[in-house]
Amino acid sequence: MATVVVIVLFVALLTSVPIAVALGLASLAGLLLIAPNGLVLLPQKILSGMDAFTLLAIPLFILAGTIMGRGGIARRIVNLALIFVGRIKGGLGFVVILSTMFFSGVCGSASADTAAIGSTTMPEMLRRKYPRPFATALLAASGATASIIPPSIDLIIIGVVAGISIGGLFAAGLLPGIFNAIALMALCYYYGRRLDLPLADSTTWTEKLKIVADGSLAVLMPIIILGGILGGIFTPTEASAIAVVYGLVVSLFAYKELTLRDLPEVFLQAARLTGMVMLILGMASAFSFVLAFERIPHELAALIVQYAHHWVVYVIFVNIVFFLLGMIMDALPALIILMPILVPAGVALGMEPIHIGIFVAANVTISLFTPPVGVCLFVACGLSKLPIEAVIKPLLPFLAVLLVTLMTISYIPEITLFIPRLLGYVVDG
Repeated sequence: MATVVVIVLFVALLTSVPIAVALGLASLAGLLLIAPNGLVLLPQKILSGMDAFTLLAIPLFILAGTIMGRGGIARRIVNLALIFVGRIKGGLGFVVILSTMFFSGVCGSASADTAAIGSTTMPEMLRRKYPRPFATALLAASGATASIIPPSIDLIIIGVVAGISIGGLFAAGLLPGIFNAIALMALCYYYGRRLDLPLADSTTWTEKLKIVADGSLAVLMPIIILGGILGGIFTPTEASAIAVVYGLVVSLFAYKELTLRDLPEVFLQAARLTGMVMLILGMASAFSFVLAFERIPHELAALIVQYAHHWVVYVIFVNIVFFLLGMIMDALPALIILMPILVPAGVALGMEPIHIGIFVAANVTISLFTPPVGVCLFVACGLSKLPIEAVIKPLLPFLAVLLVTLMTISYIPEITLFIPRLLGYVVDG
């Protein structure tokens, strides 16, 4: 049966069938071979895969991000970042990186980050004579990298499917996310000097104070959300609801860039994105059931343990698997299918589950901007109106830098575990 399922999946993928439909077809083929009532089992498994309270955070964070993108919060974050780094060579590139970091702490969706920040920064970069392919590559890499900054939808999914503390993952994602951002800013500074990129316009102290005051509510939001989660005041799911309420209040009454008439369109846009994510989750859950019935996860875990006698070798295997899968399929089903397999295998080798979750999430960030299926790359190319093939060459330096940071995060666990250990999510001994 496993052979039939794999053949159906790969044929569907090779014929450009959407990943959710491909997983559904493969699952249906397996379920029909398992039992004659496969048509009844399929919707049951799809619904059970989406029936988790923790997953409620996903649509709420998506809605919060959509509200803030339309409500002017993204633009104010960009303006605020420009004050501090705009007068540095490549400073506008720094703004893109820092803004996606801040905005990721609000909505948790890499594609939403890229679209919201890119819609503001891409025209500005092009106006200041940034090469269009370079600007596109920078935006794609920044949006993808920010996905490791909490609250991240990928971290929520990893926590749910692998049984890892989501609060611990959120705490662990901070330092690796900052590390990635610093590495990207160093590369951007190098190209800023090499390409002699222009500086931002100078501003007076009065203008700076006005921008800071105007952007204070925007920056306060991720502080409230992350502080509340890490401080134990509310759960990630409750934080997502708070993000929606805060975003509505600030956008409607403080900034007044969002009106009640805009809300139906905002809700529809968030519903579309949520539907895509949840459909993949449900189909991947059914596919996982078929794999588990055939004991494929058990055999794969045994294979990894058999050949990876040390955690160093295990990390190499995992990085290679996710790098290759990330080039041909969306990260979401890969996380749902593989994390329940990989985490127990890593724990058996003495690794901390939170560390496993974070270096896998770091792998996912790379897959988000690598062709042919990188969603952040698609968004960035759409904003710059460039074909993907025109961006591949300028993407390579960003890919090289993030591969170096990935290996560093993978092999120096303390970068990941320092904050969770301080907060009590990791207990030594």
